[in-house]
Amino acid sequence: MIRTISLAHLFVYLKSGIINFMKTKVHDLSKKLQDYSDEWVVLSPDNMEVVASGKNINEAMDKATKKGVSHPVVTRAPKNYGAYIL
Repeated sequence: MIRTISLAHLFVYLKSGIINFMKTKVHDLSKKLQDYSDEWVVLSPDNMEVVASGKNINEAMDKATKKGVSHPVVTRAPKNYGAYIL
């Protein structure tokens, strides 16, 4: 279900810190993902370090679950790491 909110509510959420775009860190994953060409990669949510990888998402998630990672970030590393936005 998609919930819509008014612009006034959005400002309240932004001001209260419920939605905070300014504290979001930018992580350059290009060097971290270049060794995982054409694989699914699981990253830790706190420091974006590679926790597990696999040829399919189930394999990568199984490995991460065994390592005890909760709320991981999952992405697919491209075959050719050129100009690519994740």
